[in-house]
Amino acid sequence: MANKTVKTARMDLQKIFLTPPNTRKEKITFFILLLMLFILFFAPVCFSTIHPVRAVLMSCAPALSLSWGWTVLMRSLFRKKEFSRECR
Repeated sequence: MANKTVKTARMDLQKIFLTPPNTRKEKITFFILLLMLFILFFAPVCFSTIHPVRAVLMSCAPALSLSWGWTVLMRSLFRKKEFSRECR
């Protein structure tokens, strides 16, 4: 049999989590998801007695974290080659 070399790759987690959206598709997806989630989280809060600035901040935090989490998930599933590093 031929001598086969096995290459293993590890995901570069720091690069996946800390790199901002760099492709146009990623930026558009991130912005649309961020906007939709902000509206979803802000709708119930806007009619309450909470101060408007606090309501916006309360809605921004989960919308931003979920949008960023979705971006990281999509990177790890569909752009593995760009965010991996080779090992022996």
